[in-house]
Amino acid sequence: MSKCVFCDIYGEGKEVIYENESVFSRFDKYPVSPGHVEIIPIRHVVSLEDLTDVEWSGIRSAIEPILETLNDLSLRKVYENLIVNPLDNWSEHFCADMLNHIGVDQKIAEYNFGVNEGRSAGRTIDHLHFHLIPRFKGDVKNPTGGIRSVIPAKGNYKQ
Repeated sequence: MSKCVFCDIYGEGKEVIYENESVFSRFDKYPVSPGHVEIIPIRHVVSLEDLTDVEWSGIRSAIEPILETLNDLSLRKVYENLIVNPLDNWSEHFCADMLNHIGVDQKIAEYNFGVNEGRSAGRTIDHLHFHLIPRFKGDVKNPTGGIRSVIPAKGNYKQ
């Protein structure tokens, strides 16, 4: 197997904000919303089809404690710290944007949860990972359609 960034991160244990027997979580370094985290199987798997029942259960059971952890943190401080040593210029830009986001000083209202299953779906790291993206009242003009908005002009199906 070639080198895997997520396997390396878990092995180092430095970025882990939550873990159970099957998965760990870390802050996404290119966040789209304050508190955007990745939930990653500990075992190296590429596809949803590779998950065991225990791993599926671990993913589900991770969501609530991750949200509790996020709501106990100062998301502003998280991004102030992340921009000190960014991965690259884009990461610094994305993290700096979070400091001006409507939700940076709020509790999480709801969230989107999704996976990019394959390169055509936008996956850039070949280790399965789920995105938990906190949402805040007023963070977008019209949230209708939610995840459907990954395809431009297809999100608002209630026009």
